[in-house]
Amino acid sequence: MISIIGAGPAGCYLGYLLAKHGKEVNIYEEHSEVGKPVQCTGIVTSSIDKLIKMKKEFIVNEVKKVNVYSPSNKILNFKLRKKNYVIDREKFDKYICKKAVEAGANIYFNHKFVDYKQNRIYFDKRKNRETDILIGADGPSSKVAKCKNMFNNRKFVIGLQARLKIKCDRNTVEFFLDKDYFGWIVPESNDIARVGVVAKRNVKDFFEKFLKRINRKYRTINYQSGLIPIYNLMTKTSKDDVFLVGDAACMVKATTYGGIIQGLIAARELSKALLQYRSYERLWKKKIGKELKYSLMIRKIMDKFSNEDYDELFSLITNKDVKKIIESIDRDYPSKIIMKMAIKQPKLLKFAKKLY
Repeated sequence: MISIIGAGPAGCYLGYLLAKHGKEVNIYEEHSEVGKPVQCTGIVTSSIDKLIKMKKEFIVNEVKKVNVYSPSNKILNFKLRKKNYVIDREKFDKYICKKAVEAGANIYFNHKFVDYKQNRIYFDKRKNRETDILIGADGPSSKVAKCKNMFNNRKFVIGLQARLKIKCDRNTVEFFLDKDYFGWIVPESNDIARVGVVAKRNVKDFFEKFLKRINRKYRTINYQSGLIPIYNLMTKTSKDDVFLVGDAACMVKATTYGGIIQGLIAARELSKALLQYRSYERLWKKKIGKELKYSLMIRKIMDKFSNEDYDELFSLITNKDVKKIIESIDRDYPSKIIMKMAIKQPKLLKFAKKLY
């Protein structure tokens, strides 16, 4: 018996892959339904096509361009050569969950994980259950990680987002850089967008500051917020018969704080590890370890940027060859972008000094 705590994309995708190969799988979700509450911006690159067959039912929009703004509102424009999907996270999550159930996995709602001892799972106000293998797909505050001393000293940022009635270009996603926060406008249509910020502290203050910065009339539809884990090279993702995947394992890009695709890839590699008796740590690190490491390196550099540094960076990236590289390579693979950019524009290497 394999038990998965958490019915998000990573947990359900893993359940689907294992059940499809004849494994007995139970998925436990603490909420009463899948996909709620929504705590994600929901924009993914076309890399997801290699993992999940995308359906019109959960694709809200496809963006074709990116505008990136410096703190002084200098603009860099990029055309996306590959698709970027804006998805309905609730429908997306339910789609993957349905696939898991159809493959033979069992799902149990309103099961709040409390502890795990001697192959027995303890739930709050629910019957305890036995299992052979336990998977923590239970998000950034993973109780599975805590119960096996794998939580360690992990750090977080806070994301705050609102769906707004606001004027925007449905073809263009906008990213806003600042020494204190990272902001975005992700369009669902020409008049509805997901607008938000990520910050280490005072996220509400920076969100208000960001709304003033974009200076557009808007009407709030609803709010969403949540913790986002920062990837840590020292994070353990397996111990004895317990494994972590997705946000529970801090598998999030430190550059844009997205982790849907990374969680799905890790779930796929964990299924291989369990089915083929291979090392999970080696498998997932081979697929996404380098990219998570590079995204963390970039974030550490950017965290030391002044607003003037951003302006200088923008002036260097206006180089046509550099822009062409950024447009042609998926942002889920920063290692490929960095190397090629440095060759075309060696002056970019000066920023690497900030690591030390």
